[in-house]
Amino acid sequence: MNEGRRLVSVYIAPVHLFDDLNEGRSRWWIPLVICLLVGGVAAVLLRLGVPSGVWMDTIRQNLATSGAEMNEAYLEMAANRISSPQALFFAGLGGVISSALGIFVLTLLYWAVFAIFGGKINFNKSITVVAYSGLIVALGHLVRLILSVSLQRLDIYTSLAILPFLEPGSYLFRFASQIEVFTVWRLVVMGLGFSTLASVSRTKGYVLVILPWLVLIALLSFVKIGFGM
Repeated sequence: MNEGRRLVSVYIAPVHLFDDLNEGRSRWWIPLVICLLVGGVAAVLLRLGVPSGVWMDTIRQNLATSGAEMNEAYLEMAANRISSPQALFFAGLGGVISSALGIFVLTLLYWAVFAIFGGKINFNKSITVVAYSGLIVALGHLVRLILSVSLQRLDIYTSLAILPFLEPGSYLFRFASQIEVFTVWRLVVMGLGFSTLASVSRTKGYVLVILPWLVLIALLSFVKIGFGM
């Protein structure tokens, strides 16, 4: 299977993809680079495509939710710099860095988990699964970008945070915001990938992918840190 077919197969035929990767050479750096580029470009285009007034309204709402206060003049100045060259550079850099951190943290986490529980795993196999499945999250970034620019709003949810009884800023809201369509899709694909490349049963693959992820997002939600898988 050539690399183009591999990149498409992660969405439509993940079983065939990981069977092929298990038999042939992995070029995990290709999906890794794509994920980093999408993360950076999406962050920049979001600032260019959504007016500063929308950003300012969102910042006000977030401050009100957290109970923090900010000088209105400073807030307006910050909003006007949303699409400045410096802001765009740091937004793009932040998107790349957060995508890279997410991939490498998950790689190390699942490498350790599957090694402890008897999987035939190494770093190369672990990052192969994480990087290819990361293309699903990259697609999610693009979908939310398109919706944000089209609707001219930043509060686009593809997660359980959309549930009306959840209070913004609460622990349950932060936890629910991590349970979203593209992340769940990715977890399913990762379960398939690790079960194949680590030579464990399908059930064991799913359990060892989902349980550590639930623990991780539960902990990160306590400290108010998002984790875009």
